[in-house]
Amino acid sequence: MSTLSEREMRKRIDEEILNATPEFLEKVQKFDQENQLNYSTIYEIYSTILNSEKTVSAKSKSNRK
Repeated sequence: MSTLSEREMRKRIDEEILNATPEFLEKVQKFDQENQLNYSTIYEIYSTILNSEKTVSAKSKSNRK
């Protein structure tokens, strides 16, 4: 059973995916296809993509200095 915070997080992710750009949805789809045998949920996929984008963004900012 999920906790309230988990449900709230999932609801927020659902809303963000529904309002996502086509480019972001392509990333989700590609990652999903590559990881279908891992039984990853959409929430795990979403988190992985966001974390990878944050890492890339942080690296880009540090390279500008």
